[in-house]
Amino acid sequence: MKTNTYDIIIAGAGLAGLSLAYYLSKEGYKGNVLITDSSFAPHNKKTWCFWNKTKPPFKNLIYKQWRKTFFSALDFDAFLYMKDFTYYAIRESDFKEYVLRKLKRHSNFHLLEEAVLDFSTSKKKAVMVTKNSDTYIADYIFQSIFNPDSAKKKRLKYPLLQHFYGLEVEIPDNAFDAEAFTIMDIDESFEDGFAFMYVLPFRHNCALFEYTVFSKKTLKKKDYKKKIREYLYEKYGYEKNEYAIHRKEFGKIPMDDRPYDPFLDKGIYNIGTVGGFTKPSTGYTFTRVQEYTQQLARSIVRDEVPAPPPQAKFKYRYYDLLLLHILSNSTEDSHRVFRNLFKNNHIDDLFAFLNEETHFLSDLKIMSSVPYSPFLRAITKNLG
Repeated sequence: MKTNTYDIIIAGAGLAGLSLAYYLSKEGYKGNVLITDSSFAPHNKKTWCFWNKTKPPFKNLIYKQWRKTFFSALDFDAFLYMKDFTYYAIRESDFKEYVLRKLKRHSNFHLLEEAVLDFSTSKKKAVMVTKNSDTYIADYIFQSIFNPDSAKKKRLKYPLLQHFYGLEVEIPDNAFDAEAFTIMDIDESFEDGFAFMYVLPFRHNCALFEYTVFSKKTLKKKDYKKKIREYLYEKYGYEKNEYAIHRKEFGKIPMDDRPYDPFLDKGIYNIGTVGGFTKPSTGYTFTRVQEYTQQLARSIVRDEVPAPPPQAKFKYRYYDLLLLHILSNSTEDSHRVFRNLFKNNHIDDLFAFLNEETHFLSDLKIMSSVPYSPFLRAITKNLG
């Protein structure tokens, strides 16, 4: 049993933890930083996507980018063309390898491959205990491992999950349109939630197909696989023995009205999904993580007390709540709402709205483009 002291501890080497470590090193932080995780192995199990209209973060790691997308719901399907935005994909393994390689060049950044048991606060210091009972002390801990107890105790109106299973497949010819990703091909046959196929074509013969569901419970793995196989046959005519599977992805993301606490304890900050960085109505996280961790690193380098992540404006939190109500209560209404959103608005306007960077008049235009009755019912149920 030993005790070690650092200036900063980053617990959890996922997207948020490694982003913070990267920006600290980039900003020239001189204090001692410990990054800990149960494993630093760069497994390629996640693909992070985001849209951007300026220079994207980690531009050198962009695996694929698109300016065109396909959407389909009910009686509407179309290719949608981006003017201001570009849609990007970064692979988890590329990101992790790159950041760890950068960190190893700095003697004040230390890696500890060990599971965390607990956090606490003692004598104005943040404390981390690992599973072999070693103790690590720092001025601040930034953790993405444990959900705060306050979040667990809150009663949720709409406890939805976004869950998905993906297969990256290679086909024998060039049948995929590599210049257009599918943002949503809605599955009208699925009744236990809102479901759609999401497709990222990396090459003309290689694409990631993710069957994605918004519901309260996950499916069995075989059910996701069956949907992907059916889609590949119905859309492209391929039987399961006619394509190779290179890798698989599975994930579940909270899409709920949970009020996230920025602190686990005094001096212990929650970051990433456990800190509420995931947008409740979409599940997208990458951009929010980059914006906050970059600002956070700069404030630490300036020797300022780190500020917790800012909450989204009330209007966006309320919009999210209304959409969560619709997704939770009516699959049919959900289909209609998404159909009208993509049919009646330019894709750039939708991306700006989802980025929470629109003005009230723009919001009114988007809100007026969807069926009124589902939102009136949602407003009635969420007046308080």
